[in-house]
Amino acid sequence: MAIGQKLEEARNRKGISIREASESTKIRGDYLNSFEAGDFDLKLPEVYLRGFIRVYARFLGIDPESAVSDLNLELGIKPGKVARKNFGSIQGKELSDVTKSEIPSAQTTRVSKTQFISPKTIIFLSVGSAIFLLLLSIILYSLGSGDNDLPDDQSLRIAHSVRETVPEVKKPNLQPNNPLPPGADEHILKLAAIGPIERLIISDEGKSPKVFHEFKNLAIGWETNIPFTQSFRCYSSSLESVRFAVDDGAEKQVSGEGAGNFRWNP
Repeated sequence: MAIGQKLEEARNRKGISIREASESTKIRGDYLNSFEAGDFDLKLPEVYLRGFIRVYARFLGIDPESAVSDLNLELGIKPGKVARKNFGSIQGKELSDVTKSEIPSAQTTRVSKTQFISPKTIIFLSVGSAIFLLLLSIILYSLGSGDNDLPDDQSLRIAHSVRETVPEVKKPNLQPNNPLPPGADEHILKLAAIGPIERLIISDEGKSPKVFHEFKNLAIGWETNIPFTQSFRCYSSSLESVRFAVDDGAEKQVSGEGAGNFRWNP
């Protein structure tokens, strides 16, 4: 039975149409009609034609290799003689066919490397190096002896002109305008918490750069002494909970409520 008839009968047994077979196999419907009609002159390469027959036969439940063999009989190709493109081969000479002159020896390679630099090149490089060293010596000598060629009076005139072009640098006045007596700007800050304080920051304003003291989560009854210079600034998350005194002065309560700042100047 021809391969086309086998394909048609198998499809009819499955009860499917050419359209359904085409959607399942992804092979065009006109190709499937031609296969079942025994018309394989579709101007397709043989490799694609065999691939389509193999896929269609597997889908219909026919042995794919048997279907391809039937196709070869339809095309007049004998078993085992499937045409294949010859992409050629690379053939090299046998080792016995290669003459010794075609294989460079290691000794020949070494000789060619030693002869790469000719004697003329070596002489040229030697002469060039000698000229370069001579020119370098002349330049260094001229640089080292140039100042000694000036007469004494000319040297003095040059030194005098250099001194005139250099501006006089005045020393800065380091003395303060209003000097304080020793120890007059040093104070002691006494702090006390009469209520809970989440955060307290003291800034020593007289220091450069400023010095900061930070305290967190202070409880009622907390006290501390902090030295500062000239003045201080204080931030508190609860102004109503801070009491302070400077040196031996009276203790004061900060005015205000909530978070805020206050400062002290003499």
